[in-house]
Amino acid sequence: MNWKQNSEKSALFNITNNSQIGSQELRLTLKPEAYALGLSTQSLMAEVRQGFYGGLSQRIQEGKDEIWVYVRYTHDNRENVGQLENMLIHTTKGDYPLGRIAEISTARSLSTINHFNGRREIRVDAYQKDQSQSVPDLISYIETSVLPEIIKNHPEITYMHQGQQKDTQEQMGSMILYFGLAFLIIILIIMIYFKSFRQGLLVIAMIPLGMVGAIWGHGIHGQPISMMSLWGMVALSGVIINDAIVFMAKYNQNLERGMKILEAVKNAGVSRFRAIFLTTVTTTAGLMPLILENSPDARMLIPMAIALAYGILFGTVFILIILPVLVVITNKATVAMKSIHSIVPIEPESVETAVINARIEETLSVNMAKEFE
Repeated sequence: MNWKQNSEKSALFNITNNSQIGSQELRLTLKPEAYALGLSTQSLMAEVRQGFYGGLSQRIQEGKDEIWVYVRYTHDNRENVGQLENMLIHTTKGDYPLGRIAEISTARSLSTINHFNGRREIRVDAYQKDQSQSVPDLISYIETSVLPEIIKNHPEITYMHQGQQKDTQEQMGSMILYFGLAFLIIILIIMIYFKSFRQGLLVIAMIPLGMVGAIWGHGIHGQPISMMSLWGMVALSGVIINDAIVFMAKYNQNLERGMKILEAVKNAGVSRFRAIFLTTVTTTAGLMPLILENSPDARMLIPMAIALAYGILFGTVFILIILPVLVVITNKATVAMKSIHSIVPIEPESVETAVINARIEETLSVNMAKEFE
């Protein structure tokens, strides 16, 4: 057994299963001669049961009571296995000793037979010695090293995960559903607010960058990514979107005031740096006591706190550095695409939604003024 097997097995303790062994029993297996005599397992077991347990021969009514009369071998004839082997079994071709037509073996019965969804089940439970160890790594080892050998010897066996793995899968399904709906609503609100599909995508693009920071935070503290980490990333997405909206809103205001693209981007970063930076520092500092706590009560919440704190910390850096770059790049790409179908040179500011909306409002106000004149 190699080192990995030793380490994986030592990671679990109190390994139990619900297939509890019961008392000893005798098992009868028909020989080929029994089938030639017209016997079946059912008929053989019925005759053995009648001889040793008893067969109902008569019912006697006595007043309100009913007396059942059973007939079986005497106690002297059912004391040992040898007497069972010499028991005569009646067939259409005569009487034969049981030992001649069946094999007698000893085994242990099951105290209970458990079922799950109509199929027989054996459930194996185990506990982790180190709660910080990654559960997916243990399950991966079991699926690649333990279960294939069992299925090879017993092809009719299937398996499924319960416990933490099942709970995680169910939570993942619900999280994907509800977060997906919330994510669509967020996208619609952002695009309606900015009146721009491109700027909405730029804001949403900051979410994966924040999640990268959350993953780095787990690596810094040596924490495996768990379900609580994913819930922390869900909460993180809202904070990242909020910071990106603050930056983009200031950028659009600068364009409406007549600034050029590079000047508007630079001014948005400088003017909103304090608000975004203070939000990041206060949130990260507030979560640090929970991240550094070692008590068992706080252990479950630590992955969520790490995801939120480090996601905001690194996400802020990405917003202040990468988002301005993306704004400039997408602006140049939009200008290049529109220049293909235009003879007149296109100004970079003219393709921005904020400038377009400002010009439309200015035109409308001028037309209304002329009407009043």
